[in-house]
Amino acid sequence: MSRQIRLPFKGMMAPTFTPFKDDGSLDLDLVKPYAAHLKAVGVTGVWVNGTAGEGMSMMLPERKAVAEAWLACRADVPVVIVQCGAGCLKDTHDLARHAAEKGADGVAVLPLLFDPPKTTDDLVDYMVEVAKACPSTPLFYYHIPMKTGVKLSMSEFLEKGVKRIPTLSGIKFTDEDVSGEGRKCLKVDGGNLTVFNGFDQMLQKSLSVGFTSSVNAGFTFLPHLGARIFSLMEAGDVEEALKVQERLTSCYDIIYRQNGGAFSAAYMKAASSILTGLQFGPTRLPVKPLTEEMRATLKRDLEKHGLKVY
Repeated sequence: MSRQIRLPFKGMMAPTFTPFKDDGSLDLDLVKPYAAHLKAVGVTGVWVNGTAGEGMSMMLPERKAVAEAWLACRADVPVVIVQCGAGCLKDTHDLARHAAEKGADGVAVLPLLFDPPKTTDDLVDYMVEVAKACPSTPLFYYHIPMKTGVKLSMSEFLEKGVKRIPTLSGIKFTDEDVSGEGRKCLKVDGGNLTVFNGFDQMLQKSLSVGFTSSVNAGFTFLPHLGARIFSLMEAGDVEEALKVQERLTSCYDIIYRQNGGAFSAAYMKAASSILTGLQFGPTRLPVKPLTEEMRATLKRDLEKHGLKVY
């Protein structure tokens, strides 16, 4: 097998929200100030066109335009990973090839969703095919079973994958089992893969078991809490880090309250606008945007929780 290609990363990476105008079109003029905001709060990488970014709700030309807008902001956020998973392999190839040609630091992909992999061997086979479109670019698998329904062993997948895919650099582990399966993933290939924690609510626990990087939506709108957890865990102050984690989790409880406590990209996007002053606009169907009344309630609840709102 040819030499391994890796993308080491430590710290905070933000899954970017895609700005839309009220008419539903892209608002790419907001990307530059968004990137400047991320730099100011200590975020050094971005994960583009993922779940928060509504990548699966955009047309291919739109996804390419968003990727290019972020790649033009490397002075502020030097590491750019572009999520290129799509509805069919040819579209995924097209997006992955584009991202690689434009200089993305990494390509990430979801599994095929209509005919998802049934075994880890199926998933490795799929990733082998994806890698053909970006043979010199670090490749990541986006593990988010709550959205994809693919609940395979990620450590087993990685063990098999690194033997066949020189560019396989790791995964985004958006799964609550960080202390079990997540810890196993960290040990694959002698610990040389980058395994991102994907849940804000699991940040402290993931760091406690050895994770060193995280892709969390809260790094856009609650970055001070995420950065504080990182610094406290590095200093060995677990007790204080747990307190900050409780504060971060309580903020998410507020954000999702009107949605019955369930995950919602729409509420995260609205909270991001309210807490940063950057107007990211509505979400696209099938993710229903908040009504004005719902947004006003969210803003009031966040302010009551002691957060600065815009």
